[in-house]
Amino acid sequence: MQRVQNLARRVAAGALVSSLSAVVPAAAVPGSPACEHVTLSWAGGTAKQGGGSDRQETARVQVKNTGDRACSLLGAPSVELTTDGVPERLLPQRGGAGVDLAPGRTATFTITFLGDTGRNGNEIIRPDQAVVTLPGGTVKTLAWRWGSVTRQEAASRPGNYVSPVA
Repeated sequence: MQRVQNLARRVAAGALVSSLSAVVPAAAVPGSPACEHVTLSWAGGTAKQGGGSDRQETARVQVKNTGDRACSLLGAPSVELTTDGVPERLLPQRGGAGVDLAPGRTATFTITFLGDTGRNGNEIIRPDQAVVTLPGGTVKTLAWRWGSVTRQEAASRPGNYVSPVA
């Protein structure tokens, strides 16, 4: 009887492990290597170089794995727009599926922001760079070329935010 119970426990444990591994994506597995060897570049969106709009704009960022092994990204990066070193932190959106990047492959995320010409009386920042911290901790910097942005850190419903990596 004891042997039958032990066998039943092992079968149940194996079924549980099998069902869990089918639900958890590979990118979310603890221990997946972070993307350390990457380049970032601007890759489109609605924003125009130099800015000049008084509306919400998007700037898409491409992340390319320049390393020699696959790496994983899960969630939204942290982005700070800096003006003379003073940061304006953008709100990261929640969610997103894990992205596995093979060597040479790319993924993207979008920075959404309120462009501002300064004519509306809003408090604005004139960023000179975007400091990006990717999921996993790799930090990269991009020169900001999209003009002035409405300051939103204290907004109850910010219009400046970052999408998860896809």
